[in-house]
Amino acid sequence: MNQLDLSNDLNVIVAEINSFKQIAGQSVFEIGKRLKHVKDNDLAHGQWELWLDSVDINARTARAFIQAYEQFGNRQTSTDLPTGKIFEMLSLPESVDRQEFIEQPHKVPSTGETKTVDEMTVKELREVKKSLKEAEQARTEAERRAKEAETARQLSINQHSEQQERLLSQIEELKKKKAPTAADNAKLQELSAENARLSISIQKLEDELLERNRAMEKRSHDLRKMKESLNKTTAYVTVDLSAALMHFRSISDHKEAIDTAEIFWQELDETIRQQRSKWEEVMQTNLEVKEHATTRIAAGRQRLVIDADCET
Repeated sequence: MNQLDLSNDLNVIVAEINSFKQIAGQSVFEIGKRLKHVKDNDLAHGQWELWLDSVDINARTARAFIQAYEQFGNRQTSTDLPTGKIFEMLSLPESVDRQEFIEQPHKVPSTGETKTVDEMTVKELREVKKSLKEAEQARTEAERRAKEAETARQLSINQHSEQQERLLSQIEELKKKKAPTAADNAKLQELSAENARLSISIQKLEDELLERNRAMEKRSHDLRKMKESLNKTTAYVTVDLSAALMHFRSISDHKEAIDTAEIFWQELDETIRQQRSKWEEVMQTNLEVKEHATTRIAAGRQRLVIDADCET
C-alpha cells in the first residue's frame, strides 16, 4: 500500500490538521445525536450502559457527546470547532448564550487580548470560561446580598407595623376611658408620640425599599437598552458597509468613488476615536482594538468588554 506523501510546508500541515479537527468536531454532534436518540427512545431496552460497552463508549463520555449535541449541534458555527473546544464549552454557565459566545470576541485574562473561540487555544478558552464563571458567581452573590437586604427591610417594616398596631390598640383603649386619670393622659401622650415615630420610620423604610427597587429596575433597563443599541450599531455597520462595498467593487477604479471611500473611512475613524475616548473616560479603562481587526470584530470586541464591565 502506498503511503500518502505529506507536505513539507508547515502552513499546509496546519491547514490539514485544522480540517481534520473540524471533521472530528462534526462527528461529535453526529455521535451525540444518535446516542440521544437511543437513550430517549430506550432502544437499548433498559440496557443503556451495557449497550454503550458494545460501542466502546463509557457513560460519562456518552453524556458529554449528548450534551455537545444538545448545546451546540444545531448551531452552524459550532460545526467548525475542534472537539477539545466543544467539550470545554459544555460547562459554560447556563446563562451564557452558546451561539453568541462562539461568535463574539472575548478578553483572555492572561494576555489581555480579545479573541473569538475559533482564534483561542483550549487553554485560553479555559481561562475565559473561568472568568465568566467567576463573574457569574459574583453576580449571584451580589443578588443574594441584595435580596437579603430587601428581605431585612421588609421584615423591619412588618415588625414596625405590628408594633404600631399594638400601640394603636392601646391608644384606642385609653381614649375609650370615660374618666381618664392624669397617668392615663400621660400614657396616651407617650403612646401617641411613639406611634408618630413609628409612622415616620415605616415611611422611611418603605421609601428606601421603593427607591432601591426603582434603581434596580433602571439599571436593568439601562443595561438592556445599552446592549440593544450596541448590537444594532454592529448590525447596521456590518450590513451597510457590506452593501456599500458591493457597489464599490464594480467602480473601484472610479476616482470619485475612491475619494468618497477615503473621506468616509477618515471620518469614521475619527468618529470612532472620539466615541471610544468618551467610553474610556466613563469606564476608566483603555479599549484596545487590534490594528488588523475588521470593523465588525472591533465593534464586537468593544461591545463585549463593555457588557462584562456593566454586569460585573
